[in-house]
This record gives sequence, structure tokens and C-alpha cells, in this order.
Amino acid sequence: MTAINITDWNTWYGDFQVLNNINSEFKDKSITAIVGPSGCGKTTLLRSLNRTAELTDNFRYEGSILVYGHNIYADKAEDARRHIGLVYQTPVALPLSIQENVLFGPRYYGERKRDRLTAIVENCLTQAALWDEVKDKLNKPAFELSGGQKQRLSIARALAVNPQLLLLDEPCSSLDPLSTGLIEELLVKLAMNLPIIIVTHNLFQARRIANETVFMLNGKIIEKDLTQTMFNNPSNEATRSFFSGAIG
Repeated sequence: MTAINITDWNTWYGDFQVLNNINSEFKDKSITAIVGPSGCGKTTLLRSLNRTAELTDNFRYEGSILVYGHNIYADKAEDARRHIGLVYQTPVALPLSIQENVLFGPRYYGERKRDRLTAIVENCLTQAALWDEVKDKLNKPAFELSGGQKQRLSIARALAVNPQLLLLDEPCSSLDPLSTGLIEELLVKLAMNLPIIIVTHNLFQARRIANETVFMLNGKIIEKDLTQTMFNNPSNEATRSFFSGAIG
């Protein structure tokens, strides 16, 4: 099943065009990795999908993005962001307790029932493989957590508003191998229930966890295919050059 349809998508910051005629589909209950050299438009594509790109001055766009058939740019931006979670490269712990980090979104969107809030905390921390590590210190400051724990807390916070889609921008770039492994295992489990798109510079990571891989260059999608096909037999010379280290 197709979860996301991007059609004739172009973006600019002022006069500078970042994304050029993006046309692509992303599957439901699947992990898609987006790879490519720095500055090729990967992050702008993610930020277009959850409508945070327009927070930047002079951003403009053409084209359409449908999520489960619905045009997300027909809604208010905050409504789209509620349903499309984005986890950033640097682990973010709000200056609140561990519990209140998870509940930030639900409280913002009006959830007040105590039993419901309690259930959200346990459920989302469990999904993020963090519950057993923090269940006895939920009221402790979140800044006391390790970098890997903070990143899993960021994922739990994104899950707390029941997103339709989870986006991650280099979520493991600052983490140690153990924490990276935990995040990867977590994403594979989460992809059983929702589509995940991850931007990564780690080609080994893409190969380990992604069902499909997208290669971007100069604001364009050059190639998209099953991950094993892309790595074993890419059809485009630029893709082969990137995977061999000649580009990037």
C-alpha cells in the first residue's frame, strides 16, 4: 500500500531552488532510506513532508504531497505536523521531566485525562525501548539521560501524538554503536505499523534496515529501488559513483 505520493514537488529558499521536480511514492509499513551527498536536498524533503520547511523565511513550493490520499498542504501547518513526526539529528530533551517530555504533545493538543496520559507514557516509552530503563525515574530531569536515551525519548515524544508517518534526519550520527543498534532495532519494529523515512549518511545503516533506498543528488531523485537492488546493481552511473565513494 502506498502511504505517500509526491508529485512535481519543487522548493525554493528565496531564488535558490533546493528541490527540483520530485516525483516519488513511499510505501506503508516500510522503512525508506534517503541517501546522498551533503546539500543535495534530503533534509528539505523531510521538512517538506512535515511542513517545517515553511518556517524558514522565503520558503516557497510548487506541487503536491499526499499522505494516505490527503493533501497535507490543504490543512493548517500545525495539523500536518501533528500527524507527521520528525526526529532530528541532535537528540532533543526538553527542559522537563522524562514523563513530561513524552506528554508535551498530548497536553498541547488537549489531552487531560490522567489515566490516558499515564497509558501514553508507558506505551510510548515501551515502543521506544526505553521504559525498562526509566520507569523508576519518570519525574527525573530528561537532561540526565545519555545521548542514546535522549534520542529514544525524542522518538517516544513523536509517537505520543499517534503519527501517521515518522521521519528521522540522521538520528544516529552522534550516537555510539550500541545506541545506534538499539535505534535501528526500534525502527524495524515500528515499521510494522507505520511508514518510516530516514535520512542517513551511513550507507551500512541504510543497507541494514531500509526496505527501499532513495539516492538524491543536486535536489533531484536520481534513483529509487529496493535496497538490495540499489546496493548490488544500481542502474544509474551517479548512484554507482556515490556508493563507491567517488561522489560525496
